[in-house]
Amino acid sequence: ELARADAPQHVGAIGLGMAGPTIMVHGSEDQKRQHLRRILDAKEIWCQGFSEPGAGSDLASVRTRSELRGDTFVVNGQKVWSSYAHIADWCILVTLTDPEAPRYRGLTYLLVDMHSPGVEVRPLRQITGDADFNEIFFTEVEVPRANVLGEVGAGWQVAMTTLL
Repeated sequence: ELARADAPQHVGAIGLGMAGPTIMVHGSEDQKRQHLRRILDAKEIWCQGFSEPGAGSDLASVRTRSELRGDTFVVNGQKVWSSYAHIADWCILVTLTDPEAPRYRGLTYLLVDMHSPGVEVRPLRQITGDADFNEIFFTEVEVPRANVLGEVGAGWQVAMTTLL
């Protein structure tokens, strides 16, 4: 009924329902201190970077790459169907760090500042004119190693926490 009435959605839904609980389980103490209160206070808006063109929601087939250079991951790739990306401060992002690893391994889960240089958000206009979903392009986006959620290469397990 809310959708039929075109009632506004809660923009903190990704933070409250996905990012926050995942940070609680897999986050470092610093990550918890940095984000959890701000998610609850709606001072941080989050989006989800899982689905990709050609891979859909098959997380084991993601092609968005993150390459460790020193203490920084450099991210390149594209995500699609990301709600709230156009207003998000942060993105929970599943990336491929080891393309030689067996399926479901070699994925790393990152917390990405959406205001970082190299992040571009494009709305996906629906026939109604609404643009609730977005594409996100990552071009040489630098993400501190401290923003890995869980362990490098263990992103599948972290993503399962997010989705369950």
